[in-house]
Amino acid sequence: MSTVPSTTIITNLKNLTPPTANTISDATGYGLDMPGMLALALTKAYELKVCLTVVVSKTDSADPNLTALNDVLASLT
Repeated sequence: MSTVPSTTIITNLKNLTPPTANTISDATGYGLDMPGMLALALTKAYELKVCLTVVVSKTDSADPNLTALNDVLASLT
């Protein structure tokens, strides 16, 4: 299994287009609200931005995770 950087995931999420009629039709057959789920995912990405902003502001500059946190945060803007 390959891993995808979180920055790529966030970028891909921000670049999503609305689902096609075929996708919506197929998803509806399974009881899924594709447009609603995509909107919720984007909302959660913005919530993640708020949380990461707080975490980064309280992270010591010597913490090795700070660079990764800043990279993810930068991808959310």
